[in-house]
Amino acid sequence: MLAACESQDDRPLELGYLTQAIFAPSCGTTQCHSTFRQAGNGVALVLDNPEGARKSLVDTGLLTFDSGQYDPADANNADLIVWITQIDPMGAGIGRMPFDAPLPNKDVYLIREWIENEAPGAQCDPELNGGMSCNDKAVVRCTADWNFGERVMLCNGGCVQGRCI
Repeated sequence: MLAACESQDDRPLELGYLTQAIFAPSCGTTQCHSTFRQAGNGVALVLDNPEGARKSLVDTGLLTFDSGQYDPADANNADLIVWITQIDPMGAGIGRMPFDAPLPNKDVYLIREWIENEAPGAQCDPELNGGMSCNDKAVVRCTADWNFGERVMLCNGGCVQGRCI
C-alpha cells in the first residue's frame, strides 16, 4: 500500500485535490453533479466542492468500505471506479461517466490509488449509521473530519453499514 499523501505521479491523494482537479471540472459541471443542479431538482451527487463530494460519495455508496461491498485492496470493484471505467455498468442506459468525456486513464488511476489508500477525507460520514462504518472487516467510529477513527469491534463474517454480519 502506498503512502496516503502522495501518488506515483506526484499528485496528492487528497479529496480536496481530487475535487478541484478531477471531480469538479469533469463531473461537477452545471448540468451534471453540481451544487447548482442539486438546488434545482435535488440531484443526489454534488461533485463541484469537497464537502459536497465527500457527502455524495459516502452517502450514495459510491465509496464504501463495507466488506460486503468491496475491499480497498481491490478498488476496481468500488462503485465509483465501476462508473468511471465501464460502459453502462449498472444497466441504466447512461454509459461510462462522465458520459460526455470519459476521464483520462491517469485520473482514473489516481482515484483508484486514493481508494486503495482508504480515501483520506471521505472514508465515512460521522452522521450516518450512528457514526459507525466498516474498515478491514471491523466496525470503526467515524471522526468529525470523515476519516476512520478507533476500531470498535472486529467482525468475523464481515461488516456492512457499520454493523457486523
